Amino acid sequence: MSDVKRSKSLLFLVISLILILIGTLLSYAVDTNWGTVKIERLKLVDKDGYTVSAVLRIPNTATSENPAPAMIVVPGGDCTADIAAPWAIELTRRGYVTLTMDYTGAGDTEVNMSEQYWGANGTMHLSTGYDYLASLGFVDQNRIGAGGHSMGSLYSYRLALHRKVNVVVSDVIFMDELPDYNFNFVQLTAIHDEGILSRVSKYEDVYTDPLLTGLFGVDRIEPGKLYGSWEDNTARVFYEFNQTHQDDMISPQLISRMVECVTLAMPTGSNLDAGNLIYGWKILGLFIAISGMVLFMFSLASLLLKTGLFSKMVLQPGARVGFEFGKSGWWIYAAILTLIPVATFFPGTAIGNRMMSNNLFKLGTTPNGYMTWALVSAIAVLVFFIIYHFTFGKKQNGGLKSYGIATVDNGSRITAGYIIRTIAFCAVILASAYALLLLIFYYGKTDLHLIVLSIRPLNGARFSTYPWYFIALIPYFFALMLASNGLNFTTEDSDEGKTIWKSVVFGSLVGVVGLIILYAVFQILLRFTAIGPFYTGNFAHFYMTLLEAVIPEFVVATGLGIYLKKKTNTIWPGMIIGAALIAYFLVSSNCLAMIISG
Repeated sequence: MSDVKRSKSLLFLVISLILILIGTLLSYAVDTNWGTVKIERLKLVDKDGYTVSAVLRIPNTATSENPAPAMIVVPGGDCTADIAAPWAIELTRRGYVTLTMDYTGAGDTEVNMSEQYWGANGTMHLSTGYDYLASLGFVDQNRIGAGGHSMGSLYSYRLALHRKVNVVVSDVIFMDELPDYNFNFVQLTAIHDEGILSRVSKYEDVYTDPLLTGLFGVDRIEPGKLYGSWEDNTARVFYEFNQTHQDDMISPQLISRMVECVTLAMPTGSNLDAGNLIYGWKILGLFIAISGMVLFMFSLASLLLKTGLFSKMVLQPGARVGFEFGKSGWWIYAAILTLIPVATFFPGTAIGNRMMSNNLFKLGTTPNGYMTWALVSAIAVLVFFIIYHFTFGKKQNGGLKSYGIATVDNGSRITAGYIIRTIAFCAVILASAYALLLLIFYYGKTDLHLIVLSIRPLNGARFSTYPWYFIALIPYFFALMLASNGLNFTTEDSDEGKTIWKSVVFGSLVGVVGLIILYAVFQILLRFTAIGPFYTGNFAHFYMTLLEAVIPEFVVATGLGIYLKKKTNTIWPGMIIGAALIAYFLVSSNCLAMIISG
C-alpha cells in the first residue's frame, strides 16, 4: 500500500512539473511574440552607483539602421517590473523597444534617497532607464515616451520634467508643473477608480480638475476629444473606462487605447490593429505555472513524508476533538473564525500603515499593514481558542497531544529533535520550489505574477528582511493551526483521499470567507453604485483592493498547513510552512523602504 501511495505522490509531482513547463513556455512564447522579440534582464547603475533593475524588450525590427521609438513602462506602487508586462508586450509587438522599470526599492533596484518622488523631487530611477535607452543605437533617442499605472503614472510624468519625452501615458491625476517643451499627454481614467473617488466628491469633478485642465488648456475636459496635434507634440486626450483602478494593467479596452495613442504619438509603421492583443495568453500561462507550483509543493510534501528521514514526523493521532460538522456548535465556531479576520482588518492594517520601514522590517507601509493585521488576528484567534478549550475542548480531553502540539506518540512532550526535523522538511520544500522559480526567472524570462502578486527570487536586501517577516507571521499560523482543531469536516479522521482534501479545502476557506465577502461588497459598491469606496481611512480602499491577491495567498498557505497537520497530526509543519510562504509573498512582491511621503 505504501508503494502505491508513493507512486501516486510521484505521479502528481511529475504532473506539477509538466504544468510548470507548459505555463512557462506559453508565457515565454507570448513575451517574445513567438520568437520575434528579444528579452534581457538588466542591472543598470545610476549616477550615484546604485543598482537599477529593468526588463528590456527589443523587437527584431529595431536596428541601428532603423532605430525604433521606445517606451518606458512603469508598474504601480510597490509592484515590480514584470507586472507591467501586458503593456510592454503589446507595444513591442508593434515595433517599440520597451523598458519595464523596477523603480527605487522595487525588484532588485536599490533604494536611492535622492531618487525619491516626494522627498527629493526624483524620478524613482526612471531617468536612469531613459539615459540607457537613449544610449542604444537601435533606439530613436528623439522618440522616447513613458507611461504606467498608478504611482507609475506619477513617476512617468515626473520624468518629463527631467528628460525630454515624446508622450506621457497616465491613469491617475498627476501633481506636477508643466514641462517647458511640447509633449503629448494621454489620460486614461477608470470611472470607478478607488484612488480618484477617494479624493473627489463625485467622479465628474475630474473633468474640471485644475491640474488636468491646466495641462489641457481648457476649463472643462471633454472625454474622447483630441486637443492639440500629435504631429506637433501638443496632443492632449482624455479617455475613460467602465472599470476600477486595479483593472488598468490588464484591461483590454485600456491597453488597446494606450497602444493606439502611443502609435499616433510615435508611429513605427506597424499595421497591427490596436485591438489585436495576445497578453492574455501570458496570463493564462502564468496561471498554469503557478497552479503547477502549488501542486508541486503539496505532492513533494506528500512524497517526503514517505521517506525514511521524514516519515518519523508522522505521529499517531490524539483524541478526536472539535465540533462535528453540521452541529450548531460547528456553525457558531466557524462563523466566529470567519468574522475575526474581518473584525481585525481595518484596525490591523491601520497600525501597519503608520509603521515606517526600519532595519528589520524593510518593506513599505502596505505589506506591513497586512503583517500587523495578521498579528492582531492571531491574538484574537488565540483568545477565542482558549475560551473554546476551557468551555468545550477540555471536556473532550483536549490537550497538547490532541491539539497537535506534542511531538511524541506517547505523552505531551515537545522535542527539539522533532522541531529540527520539521524545519529541515519545510526547508527542502521551499528550497525545491525556489530552485524552480530561479529556472523560470532566468530561462523563462519572467517571474510568477498575477494581478499584483509577484513571486520572484530575492536579492540580498530582501533575504535579510525575510526572517523578520517570517517570525512576525508565526503567531498567526500557530493560532490558525490550533483553532483548526475546533472544526471537524468529516465523520472520521483520515490522512488520505477525499477525507483529507475536504478538510484542506474547507479548512483553508473558513479563515477567508469573511474577507471574500468584504472584498465582494467593496467591489459591488465601487463598480455598480454611486457610493464608491465606503471607507478610505489609512488607505483602507487600497488594502481592500489588494485582497484579490492576499486571499489566494492565504488560501494556499493555509491549505498546505492544514494538509501537513492532517498528515503528521501536529501543528508544527503547517505553522512553519504557512508563515514561510506568506512572508515570502510579502517580501518578494513589495518594495523595500518604499518611502513616498516626505
